[in-house]
Formats: sequence, C-alpha cells, structure tokens
Amino acid sequence: MNAERSIAWMFAGMLVCSGVATAQPLVIVDDQPGAFIDISVTGTALGLGEEDETIYSTAIGNTVLPAGDIVIANNGGVGFDNPPDTNLAPLNAPLPSNSAFGGGQALLAFWDDIGNTMGDIYVREDADRLIIQWHDRQFADSEDTSRFQIQIFDETTRAGCIYAQFLYADIEQPRAGGGASATIGYQDDGAGFGDVQWSFDTANDVDDGMVLTLMCPEPGTAFLVGLGGLAVWRRQR
Repeated sequence: MNAERSIAWMFAGMLVCSGVATAQPLVIVDDQPGAFIDISVTGTALGLGEEDETIYSTAIGNTVLPAGDIVIANNGGVGFDNPPDTNLAPLNAPLPSNSAFGGGQALLAFWDDIGNTMGDIYVREDADRLIIQWHDRQFADSEDTSRFQIQIFDETTRAGCIYAQFLYADIEQPRAGGGASATIGYQDDGAGFGDVQWSFDTANDVDDGMVLTLMCPEPGTAFLVGLGGLAVWRRQR
C-alpha cells in the first residue's frame, strides 16, 4: 500500500471566523505503534447473534469517546454516547450513515455482514484501555473468518492525543479481502471532530498486523480550505 491517501471531511456545526475553525479535527493514521492483545482466553465472551448488539458499561473513556454505556455490535463496530439507534446494519455504507447506530457516534473497525456460527466477541477492561475483540468470527455468507479488535484508551493514562486503535490479526482471507466489502472509520454525529473514513469497500486497504490509530493530527498535517471549514489531510502510505 504505497499510494497517497487524501482524507477530507466537513466539520458539522463548527464556528468559522476568518476562515479558521475553532474545533480540532481527528485523523486516522497507520504509522503509530500498537499491539494486538489477544483476550480470547481472559476476556468475557458476549455470545452475540448474527445481527445482535449489546450494551456494555465501561469506566474507560476520553475526550472523544466517553465512558459509560456503549453498544457493541456483531457487525464490527461500537456505538457511543446514547446513539439514536442501537442497530448496526449488515449492509455497510460510506460514512456518515444512518445505518450505523442511527448516525450516532461510532467506531467502525470492520463494518461488514458478520455471522455467529464460529468464534465470538470478547471484551476486557484494563487499567488504561478497553479491548473489544472479534475472534475467529465467520462471515454470514462465507466460511472465512476474521480476527480484529478495537482498543479505546483512557485519557488519564494514555500519553498524547491517541483515542482509539483498530488492530488486525486475520483480515486477509478472501471474504474479508482486507476491506473489500467493509467500512472502516470514525463517525462523529456532530461531536465536533469530523467524520473520518479510512476506507469503503476497498480491497487490501488493511492487512494482517496493521494498526490504525484515531488521533488528533500532528502539527502541520491538517489545514483548512476556505470559509466552509473543509479540512484536508494528506500523507504518504
């Protein structure tokens, strides 16, 4: 993956004065360190059905992703801050989308049509992070499985402005296709940070061992264009 990526988003509800926005956007990058922590033995199995979601209460949270009740969905994502809907539809879409928790704030690590005939989803809360792991989860229309996780960091213990990571351990099998029929990104729902879509139905855009990090941009990596508040962030991959 050596192509140049451009990410653009409109800041909904931002105040703009002389072309300068007052809220800080977020970016997703693939150049930050992170480690997949297998919790399939030590975590709590959720036993979700094919189109199921469950409410989980956590003490872990940060400025972007608040602690409290979150919605963990079998189809590869997590909803936050009392989303308008608890459902994550089996058919993925570009962000933002009402099919993802009614358009509510969400992390979509691998939004796809995931089944429940194999594997499970596990959750574990550590002192500095919440880990949610889709472990050997089979797709609804295939015998292929996938393994990935979301780590949400506690702002009191995580240095810098890293809020969450998507970590992939088994995502290159033919059905998963490295994102061939998945949506990967962050949905903002007007929280003021902007929607950030890493990919939509793009094959081989994530691979085994990859770590995607949701964070505030490093100085000089984001800029605003015009009075509309359209931010564009460019980086080499």
